Amino acid sequence: MRLLALALLLVAVPASAQTDADAAVRAVIADLFDGMRAKDTTAIRATLHPEARLMTAAHRDGTRSVEASPLDAFLGAVAGAPVLLDERIEEGYPVMIDDGLAVAWTPYRFYAGDQFSHCGTNAFVLALGDDGWQIVQIMDTRRAECG
Repeated sequence: MRLLALALLLVAVPASAQTDADAAVRAVIADLFDGMRAKDTTAIRATLHPEARLMTAAHRDGTRSVEASPLDAFLGAVAGAPVLLDERIEEGYPVMIDDGLAVAWTPYRFYAGDQFSHCGTNAFVLALGDDGWQIVQIMDTRRAECG
């Protein structure tokens, strides 16, 4: 019975549609980081849903917390950065898509200018709207030591 349900699901969503959606999600994520490198807040905003949230799963001094970053503060920091902000994500990261929901898991290394700053993982949540995919939330981790 489970095999039949899986077969019906695979027939219902053509592989080409899944591949196209995967490519579109990856393009939005790439556009976000290209906008950061260019200090182009208009390009960054175009990737984000108007209600987008930026969150960090923090771990400092043995204490864990979740910290929110206001979107305007993030954009201001990018625009006013005295050096290039370069977040380099690993290629081949997983993307999962179901209808109008996508999740991407992107391990990264962050550089301020030529200097390594930190590393971690981003968990992107995207939604499909009439104008395409938009990032609804980014939650990340940040570490100084990378494996």
